[in-house]
Amino acid sequence: MTELIDLHSHIYTPTYLDLLRSRTRYPRVATVDGEDRFIIFPEEDDPDHPTGRPIGESFWSVDAKLAYMDEVGIDRTVISLGNPWLDPFNGSESSTHASALNDDLARLPEQTRGRITPMGVLPSHDPEAAAETVRDIAREHRLVGIVTGPSICRRSLDDSELDPVWAALHETRLPWLLHPSDGAAVELLEGFGHSLPIGLAFPFESTIAVTRLVFGGVLQRFGDIRLIVSHAGGTLPFLAGRLDAAWRSDPEARQRLTVAPSSQLAKLHADAIAHHERALHAALDLFEAKLGFGTDHPFSISDAKANLAAIAHFTDFEASIRAGHARELFDM
Repeated sequence: MTELIDLHSHIYTPTYLDLLRSRTRYPRVATVDGEDRFIIFPEEDDPDHPTGRPIGESFWSVDAKLAYMDEVGIDRTVISLGNPWLDPFNGSESSTHASALNDDLARLPEQTRGRITPMGVLPSHDPEAAAETVRDIAREHRLVGIVTGPSICRRSLDDSELDPVWAALHETRLPWLLHPSDGAAVELLEGFGHSLPIGLAFPFESTIAVTRLVFGGVLQRFGDIRLIVSHAGGTLPFLAGRLDAAWRSDPEARQRLTVAPSSQLAKLHADAIAHHERALHAALDLFEAKLGFGTDHPFSISDAKANLAAIAHFTDFEASIRAGHARELFDM
């Protein structure tokens, strides 16, 4: 069997966990009945008894990550911090935090004999500082890309103040993984634990963020941005035609974006975390087969077995999804 590379996997380093423990409201890490728990949704942040999900060894231990890789048969992993990154941290200290976290992550290849390759994180307070971090990462070659949520420096992705970041990503061609953070319309999904927020709010949040990026003309103006959309593109593979129809029906939209949205979506990359072959078929079609295997480990929704089974249905693309596309994208 060909090599298997996981391009969507997370770690919460000890430095990062300490930052999240310093917070008093979600997103945060809280000790509940002697156990560390990750509080990410408002419904989980009950002042008297927060719930969230347990943070065990799989979240922070490099040895546990390697053991998981061995269990699944993953040869190499491209790893990134999980949400909320530095989004909750105000002020210029976010640059200091970013430097410390990126230094921690940059040690992983040596610690793991090259099996784990890290992506970096951006400061959250200023687009110019974020752009400079992108250039530093590209210049130093210690990290192979960046991860962000659906906003950058508290700005939606169509905000013109983010142009310095887009220029840096365009010029360096540094891969950028976009991952959901808080979820969309979470208040409509309460009462089902984290199952509906994770199952619906996360992919919808990614869909909205990428659609704003496209309709804002960002990918048309900065054509060499290499964006990887999490979770097989959210609902974009199913809505691309409707987005084209909406764009055609709106003269104002056509002033901002002069080509069909689907033509811009086709430029993007995605992981293959679709969970079954029918969804994967749509993602392969929209993103022109620019997909790579991912797990979303250590989150509980991770199901490497289901995703590998879906990939196996596409024999013409299987080797590329398993490893080839990741090798090319990250220059591995």
